[in-house]
Amino acid sequence: MSLKRTKLTLMKKSLLILLLILGAAIPSTAQPPTYDDLLIYYADGDYEKLLKKAEQYTLNDKTKQDALPFLYLSKANFDMSKDQVWLDKYPKAFADAITFAGSCIKKDKDGSVQADNIKYFTDLKIALVEDVKNLVSTKAYPKVISAISKLHKVAKDDVGSYFLKAACQYNTGDKSAGKATAIDAYARLDKVTTVEGWRPVDMDMLRIGVIEFCKSQILLNQRQKALDLLGRVKQWFEKDKEFMDYYCETVGC
Repeated sequence: MSLKRTKLTLMKKSLLILLLILGAAIPSTAQPPTYDDLLIYYADGDYEKLLKKAEQYTLNDKTKQDALPFLYLSKANFDMSKDQVWLDKYPKAFADAITFAGSCIKKDKDGSVQADNIKYFTDLKIALVEDVKNLVSTKAYPKVISAISKLHKVAKDDVGSYFLKAACQYNTGDKSAGKATAIDAYARLDKVTTVEGWRPVDMDMLRIGVIEFCKSQILLNQRQKALDLLGRVKQWFEKDKEFMDYYCETVGC
């Protein structure tokens, strides 16, 4: 073997060794888990195994910032909250579903998990708004405020809920809090240029919030303020019987 060829062989071996050393020194980029195990447990209705495994993910340093384990914890608890058999053992299932959904949203930095599970988050909001409706009908204003706090864990940008919260604060005599919340509500409404793409539950919450707020303003001798708000949102509710009935009763048709 010639000296030139020997040197070339040694250089190749040295280069190979160097690449191996560098490969060992640079940590490989591990792919995040797909959580197929949680999907299977959820599909099978094996909620207890799902809760246990998903909780492990949320405590693991490598996966505790992922949104999906929290999503599955929320979905499992939400399903269990609708079945008395599960509720006997997990009485806080609905509250836990809300808490875990809120955690999921916080960790879903790009919104992809929410977008992929829009039906679930819509169903959860519908359940929350139904609770709000029931409490409003009984004028349980402190409880409505508490229910709105839960709603904001999964729908913090819901415009109608801020008007409703302000109304409840006024109705419980907390005028300073009511005024501050009303300012926030109007600021959020100012950003609404169209309701195209809003879900029915979003419109339900806006209708409830606006009507209850207007009622509170009329009681505070701020009738013009109520009329102005009703006129402002009327364009979005002209086919909504409940809103139009209140509008005609208050403003006239």
